[in-house]
Amino acid sequence: MYDQQQTPWQQPGTTAIAITAKYWWATFMFALFKPYLAINGRPVPAGWGRTVVPVPPGQYQVHVHVPYLLPPKVGTAETVVAVHPGQVVELEYRAPAIGFVDGAIGPAPQKHRAMPAAIALMVVPLVLLLCVCGGFGIAAVVSGSDGPDRPVARPTAVRPVPTLPRRTDLDPPVPAPSAGKPVLRSAPARTLVGPSYSATDATYTMAFTGWPFAFRTPKTWGCIAGRVDLPQAKAWVCIDEGNPGNGQKVQIMLRPCPDPCGAADRSRLSTEWFDPGVTSRAHDDRTFYVETARNANGRYTLDMSHFFPDATGAHMWQVGIGAFTPPEKKADIQKIFNDVLTQTG
Repeated sequence: MYDQQQTPWQQPGTTAIAITAKYWWATFMFALFKPYLAINGRPVPAGWGRTVVPVPPGQYQVHVHVPYLLPPKVGTAETVVAVHPGQVVELEYRAPAIGFVDGAIGPAPQKHRAMPAAIALMVVPLVLLLCVCGGFGIAAVVSGSDGPDRPVARPTAVRPVPTLPRRTDLDPPVPAPSAGKPVLRSAPARTLVGPSYSATDATYTMAFTGWPFAFRTPKTWGCIAGRVDLPQAKAWVCIDEGNPGNGQKVQIMLRPCPDPCGAADRSRLSTEWFDPGVTSRAHDDRTFYVETARNANGRYTLDMSHFFPDATGAHMWQVGIGAFTPPEKKADIQKIFNDVLTQTG
């Protein structure tokens, strides 16, 4: 997209449109993506911060959005500006505070849309946590006021469990908790491509409530709930939280495979998961993948569609996992894929 030849309106001059693109600090994952900028429908190389686009005098439609993963496009914003001779028109684009609303564009300063809702989503769990902790404190005081001769059961400190748990460290595997989280199971290692985790690797175990399997990522990684436009699918997006700008990302999706989940069903669901037009390779009759050593952006990419039965053997599931990374770090990605394959084998 950004390797096109320059058109006349992109040549240096004294007349221009300047767009300053910003995102809210709490939406740090936007840093992994460059904002998409188009003027009169033509894409222009842009990034976070100020981008100056030389143009001749005239009227222009300016379009900005953030290419994302789930959904693939967020924060769309458009405006029309008139540029006069010798003028630099300054615009500011603000990505939304919540990914599923439009962005804002216009003269500075703009505001991040949906900011009150985003703050509420951050504050409400904190208030609930304070209420729970306060309730424990009151209970302890009331119990202690009954006198020294009455035994008092002191509440033990517990770590509050968030509504959408991000990750759980389970090493070694333990019995499944009542909350419905999966655990790692002992199973022979399976390999799709590349290396697998060794006993010396520092990892975190990702255990999503309601999922039929857990899997490991590097220790500094974390996952957040995402969305994918596939029927009955649940999705998460994982990145290296210790270095969110390192160009690595994994998306993982789970959905049921309709009975009898035969070859035709597996082929159809895999086609829906992979990018249009790609040709996948079969690892076995339940596992298909697409591997690219270096794509147009210079990244190593790996995608897998794998089908496996639940613990009862009564139902089949599809797990789809896709990732990109700088080629020199592809082992991080390959280990995640191989762990998912092992845990669902």
